[in-house]
Amino acid sequence: NADDVHDLMDDIAEQQELANEISNAISSGIGFGQDMDEDELNAELEELEQEELDTELLDVEKPDVELPAVPSGELPTVKEKAKAKPETEAELAELEAWAS
Repeated sequence: NADDVHDLMDDIAEQQELANEISNAISSGIGFGQDMDEDELNAELEELEQEELDTELLDVEKPDVELPAVPSGELPTVKEKAKAKPETEAELAELEAWAS
């Protein structure tokens, strides 16, 4: 029948068009003909890595630790250093004389 032959010819033409599109896509090499800025790609990579790091750092669980209470009163002061005893000063003078 002539209609069946015509339908078959249309199907073959569609398949040839599809095969041509596939052949063109394979031969053109997607992404290879485009000018890519390496600095831009590195910046985008660093941004993605930073986003991933931020996500990992924010997902850290808080430990259940009880901290001591903060003192509410006045803190004790440090007393002045007691003066050296005269005996100690004499011993130091003797050591200095011996060392020189």
